[in-house]
Formats: sequence, structure tokens, C-alpha cells
Amino acid sequence: MWLHNIRVLFTLILMVFILNACSVGDSNKPGNDTGIFSLDIDGNEEAVKIESVMSQIEDWAAEGEIVGAELMMIKDRKIVVHETFGWMDQENEKAMQKNTIFRIRSMTKPFIGTSIMMLNDDGLLDLSDAVSDYLPSFDNDKSRSVTIEQLLTHTGGFSQPGFPRDYESYNSLSEAVDDIGKSGPQVPPGTEYIYSDAGVAILGALVAEISGMPLEDFIQSRILDPLEMTNTYCNLPEVREVRDRISSTYYRDGDEFVKYWDSSMPQAVSYFRASGGMYSTPLDYAKFLYMWMSNGIIDSNQYLPEEAIKNALTPGKLNDHYGYLWETEESFGHGGSDGTIAFALPEQNLMVLYFTQSRSTHTAEVVKSLILKSYGVDTSGGFTRINIGEGALNEYVGRYKVPQVELEITTDGEQLLMRTQDSSELIFYSSAVDEFFHETLDVQLSFVRDNNGEVSGVVITQKGERLEVGKVK
Repeated sequence: MWLHNIRVLFTLILMVFILNACSVGDSNKPGNDTGIFSLDIDGNEEAVKIESVMSQIEDWAAEGEIVGAELMMIKDRKIVVHETFGWMDQENEKAMQKNTIFRIRSMTKPFIGTSIMMLNDDGLLDLSDAVSDYLPSFDNDKSRSVTIEQLLTHTGGFSQPGFPRDYESYNSLSEAVDDIGKSGPQVPPGTEYIYSDAGVAILGALVAEISGMPLEDFIQSRILDPLEMTNTYCNLPEVREVRDRISSTYYRDGDEFVKYWDSSMPQAVSYFRASGGMYSTPLDYAKFLYMWMSNGIIDSNQYLPEEAIKNALTPGKLNDHYGYLWETEESFGHGGSDGTIAFALPEQNLMVLYFTQSRSTHTAEVVKSLILKSYGVDTSGGFTRINIGEGALNEYVGRYKVPQVELEITTDGEQLLMRTQDSSELIFYSSAVDEFFHETLDVQLSFVRDNNGEVSGVVITQKGERLEVGKVK
């Protein structure tokens, strides 16, 4: 009898091993690792609706506008589009694969906002609380008035990136945040919207302090595990099978992309810096995004109160495009500086995730605008083209520079062309004298003149943010 039981036990163990092996082997198939979504990618109307967008991405990959990309669209909890384009690693001719793991950079920020909202729901903090109530390094005349809510809305007064020194030089998040607190904000808190990595780092340190556990452990236990986000990481694991699925990342140098990181290298920062640093797949991130789109509830599981979701997705007083660490417009979502973006249209029960590994590409925002337009949402601002003449266009040609950006503006005789050393070219059309707009992106140029009537600078406006750049004489 005991021999029979051993044989049965051995058979069960073998079956479990086979099932697990099959699960790993199927990791590149869309939708295989979740019960949240089903799969419907054959001949559906949604895929037809964005055929031109997919053709555009294919062209970008072929022309070198991006190195590679993965696109996923989910409608009514069905994966209706899941496509890959180009290279996961160009030098090794490794094609982009489904369920590739990407460095999602600032798409980390909504996880920090979610963690703060969870602690608020737990009654462990109030959004109106001063940071100095929890972190002693903020208990000084410079930083004492900074509140949690101000940090959630990027109005805490900290610049971008806002660390007193390079954040890579710190040994831990707490060390970096203590330095930020002692140095204080650059403008009075609550007076100006300034997108700031430092502000989100402070929030991350608050989560760790108030919860009594490392920030990454809180995110793992309260968000990743409950949502079964098994392909999302706060820190890069030393696991060969995981590292082999991580895309290499590239920056633009003129007209070429240059690899600057791959998974054989250590992660760029030795600690989890909160404002960025996470790794994820489009499918995994979709689970997180869907939780927010469904008012904090998936099936019978309540992750956040509906009121908290509503408040977080309401634009702040100083920027009508940003809520609590979410970009909020006709849709809501967030992007990452390595070329990733995810956004949701709750009224359409639609989510789109477009992940590249190509820094400074404008394609993420173009994809977003084109898909929104296909669903009846126009993000162009309603500008009308006018012709001001080639002679007038030549007045704007030149180099423009401030410490954080240098750009060159040229003309082809019909419109203006703008580019930086590490970005592709953008085309702007005239809507009035000294006023230009991008046809797809929410970006406008307003040129400034000196007392002699000569062009002396340009104000770049994007999603409510303004940056004035002086013309180099």
C-alpha cells in the first residue's frame, strides 16, 4: 500500500512539474498568465479600427524611428490587439517578443501614488499631513510646510529632477530623501506645478516609514501579489530566465539609436528610487491600469475605494492635466522616459499599452493621439493652419538653449521643423504670427520678440507646462 501511495505522490509531483514547465514555456503567448482578461485577436472590429496605427509603428521600426515595440489594446476585458515590432536587441538581432519586460521608468510613479492612497485608506496618514510629521529631515524652515498632497500633485516646490546631487550617487532612498529635506524645495510649496522626481522619492520614503517595511516590499505585498503581476519588479532579479526577457534600451544620437543598457549590466541605481526604476510587461501593467479604470474593483476584490480613485484622477488646481501621480486628460495613464506609455479610456472600457525601449521618441504620444482620435477624441487643440510665407518662417530659424534643453529650429519653406540632439524631428504649422502647433501632439510654440522686434526666444507649451527657451545669438 505504501508503495502505491509513493507512486501516486510521484505522479502528482511530476504532473505539477510538467504544468509549471508548460506555464514557463508559454510566457510569450498573449494573455496566458491572467484570469482578468480573455483573448480575442482574430478579426475583431477594434483591431481594424487601428490598422493604420499598427502600420505606422511597423514603418517606424523599419525606418529606425524606434528600435522595437510591443503594442497591446484591451477592450471590454478582451485582449483585441497584441503585436510586436522590430528588435528587442538590435545588435544581436533578437526580435521583439510578446511579454517582453521593459524598464518602465516614470510609469513607476502611479504605484507610489497607489501606495499612498492605500495608507490613507488604512487610516495611517492624511493627505493634508506635513511630510515633517513623519520624516525628521523635513522638520526645518525650508521643508516644514511641504504636504503629502502637494507631492502627489507635483506642487511641493521641488525642481526636476530635484535631488541635491545625482541620485545615482546615493546608497539608499532614505539617504537621498534626507538630503532633499535638508536642502528644501526650490519654490514655495503649493504655488507652482513642477514635475519632480524628488517629490515622488519623498512619497516613497513616506510609504516605507509609515508602513514599517521597505517600499518595494509594500508594493509587492499590497499591489503586485494581489493583482498577480508576476512579471513586474521593483529591483532587477538575478534570475537568468527573467533577465533574458528584458529588452535592451537605447538613446538617440543624431539619426541613430545607441544601446546604453542591457540586462547583462547592473540596474542603473543600486536602490529602488521610487520615482522610476520598475520593470514590467504590457500585460502585467494592464492589470494595474484596469484596477484603476474599474474604480478600484476587479470582480469581487476591492483594492481601493471608488472615492479615492475619483480624487486621484481629478486634475489639480495648478495643472489641469495631472491628478495624483496620473496624467489625466480625455484619458488617464502615464508614460516613461525609455519610451513606454499606457492609457485608459474608462467610458470606452479601453486600455492601450505601447512599450518601446527607444528614449526621446515621440512615437508614444503620437500613438496615443492617433488612437484617441480613432475613438472620437481630438487632442490637436482645434488649431487652423495659415500660411505666413517663407520669409516670415526664416525669422524663427536658429538654435535655442536653456540649461536643461538645447534645440534647433529650421524650415522647409512651408512649416517649422524642431529637434534636439537626442530626439527625432517634429513638424509645426503656423496658426498665427509667432504661434505654431503640432498637428498630432499637444505641443505649441509661441515665439518671443525683443524691443527691436527680433525673435529672442520661444515658449514651448505641452499639456499645460510652459518652458521658455532663449535664442542663441
